[in-house]
Amino acid sequence: MQNKKKKLTKLLVFLGIFVLGFVLVGCNGHKNKNSKVRSKGKATSKKATKMKVYVDVNEKNNWESEGKKFTQYDFSIHNDENIDIANWEINLKKKDLKLEQNWNVNIEAKLDQYCLKPTNYNKVVSSKGVQQDIGIIFSTLSDEKVDVSFIEVTFSDGKNVIIRGLGNKNDSDKESGKDDSDNKTEKSAANKTEKKQIITNQGKATVPTGRLHVQGTKLVDSTGKVVQLKGVSTHGIAWFPDYINPDALKTLKEDWNANVFRIAMYTNEYGGYCNGGDKEKLKKLVEDGVKYATDNGMYVIIDWHILSDSNPNTNKGEAIKFFDEMSKKYKDNENVLYEICNEPQNSDWNSVIKPYASDVVKTIRANDQNAVILVGTNTWSQDVDQVIGNQLEDKNVMYVLHFYAGTHHDNIRNKLTKAISSGVPVFVSECSITDASGNGAIDYDSANKWLKLLNENDISFIAWSLSNKDESSALIKPSCSKKSGWTDDDLSETGKWFKKAISGK
Repeated sequence: MQNKKKKLTKLLVFLGIFVLGFVLVGCNGHKNKNSKVRSKGKATSKKATKMKVYVDVNEKNNWESEGKKFTQYDFSIHNDENIDIANWEINLKKKDLKLEQNWNVNIEAKLDQYCLKPTNYNKVVSSKGVQQDIGIIFSTLSDEKVDVSFIEVTFSDGKNVIIRGLGNKNDSDKESGKDDSDNKTEKSAANKTEKKQIITNQGKATVPTGRLHVQGTKLVDSTGKVVQLKGVSTHGIAWFPDYINPDALKTLKEDWNANVFRIAMYTNEYGGYCNGGDKEKLKKLVEDGVKYATDNGMYVIIDWHILSDSNPNTNKGEAIKFFDEMSKKYKDNENVLYEICNEPQNSDWNSVIKPYASDVVKTIRANDQNAVILVGTNTWSQDVDQVIGNQLEDKNVMYVLHFYAGTHHDNIRNKLTKAISSGVPVFVSECSITDASGNGAIDYDSANKWLKLLNENDISFIAWSLSNKDESSALIKPSCSKKSGWTDDDLSETGKWFKKAISGK
């Protein structure tokens, strides 16, 4: 009887515990009916928002230098939603990636991330649109690649969304106000523990070496250091051939500290390559110029100097044959650059210059995959801003701007600044401190503003012209017949100014 009472007591206790547990679970379940459900420490919402926002990351170029591996990445942000994105942010895992250069994006370094933020002109990503031409170059000592942690976007209605990883067209993570507390905590902790640091560019080469290539908006040498070429251009070699001689190049290298020499071969003017000129003689002058520049450790530009032909297609067939021959001859020369159309006029970039350039670049690339190619722009190579968002596919191309300080002031300087800030690599292959005619008074104030802008942005520039022509842009006085070894007394006022600007003395 006593044993039966004990068994009954145990049964009642067990039933009581069971009922109590059931009640507690039920209450707890009711209490948390609308709460977040956590899994592996990540907060998620039961009602997930599907966002059609994603990022594409493409590797464009890879190279190695001094034990480091460099990769150029192009980013694009896609918005397939029915509402505009008003602002965006892309967070990358830092790992051992070192930022070398960037364009069309602002970058801040945090504790363990790189934070990519838009510039003023590319914050908005239109509905069903894409924001592209965002570029970054990273270096690494290992094989690390870019890894996107999350994307944060703010829509035009004020809604803020965080999307883990790259996102994709059909799926994304949840609204940041509901479901990404972990990422927000990480971001907050990073902001508290590490002061934001704006990334700067890599070092600058005092003496550039090896083959040059384009990184973003910069020209860099074989060591990966930024290069600013500074030198002079011949006048038309059909009319001033005697300035192409070994002693002239030696004088420019040793006395002026010039590191580049431009060989200007007119095409359509009388006696030019396409208008009665002796083609073999002109090509021999080009070859001599390349040899003398090479012997003096200088870079050299072979310039197809269109002017009166205006439209580059006027002599396109001749241009293709000429550059095919030159690029075959100099494919192994690390110091040769090609300028394929000097100063187009009345020629739309998209419908005229770009198609011409595409065909000539293709011709050169069939022989030389690595040379830097310079492409002129409309209105005597002033409209470099027209290239924005519509560059050639070739990443080793720079776009030409010319200025004459007496005529071209803030209006053209602003075009240059806009192009550079939009990721367009610019090369000033011809300039002077006179008016646009090449004659007239010198504008020192405008000239100094130009020089400051060029130096601050590491933009290469070449002075017009190495001749004693009776005009104020000629670097040599008309009274001086010397073809080398010029003293300051032999130089024009323009020549003296450029010698100082090039040498830095």
